[in-house]
Amino acid sequence: MGKTAYLKIFALVAITLFFSLQKGNGYLLVVALPFFLATTAYHLLRMFQRPAERQSRGIRLAVWSITFALAGGVQAYWSAASRTAAESASEKILAYKDRAGTYPASLKEAGLDDRDLKDKWKIRYALREGKPALSYPAPITPLAVCEYDFETREWRENAY
Repeated sequence: MGKTAYLKIFALVAITLFFSLQKGNGYLLVVALPFFLATTAYHLLRMFQRPAERQSRGIRLAVWSITFALAGGVQAYWSAASRTAAESASEKILAYKDRAGTYPASLKEAGLDDRDLKDKWKIRYALREGKPALSYPAPITPLAVCEYDFETREWRENAY
């Protein structure tokens, strides 16, 4: 495998990581996964049929496997961290309701940094006609929102 081939792989990996490591872009991995698996099967078959190509195909497979594992791990982190931050917000809101008897008008009133939660995790809270609404975008599914149901005290995912 020559330098040009390595540069091509590096460029494609850089582009893939640029888009797939961002919050909310986990769906790109889901879309790319079938193509990656088909390509992996093809390369494994070719490696078996042509021993002379094993090293170059093996390197490509290793690089792409590491790329997908890294991007998948980061997206799993974003997903878990988003839920943890939203869960913490819901607990603080419920604690405020237990203390005050009503839901807080804002996250700040519940003792949270609403600006940080909105900027970092895109967590939104609103109080409409006495009913609270807490939500954040689903990390993997595009156009879906995870909403907290304060009556059942459960999270649900709604696609709009």
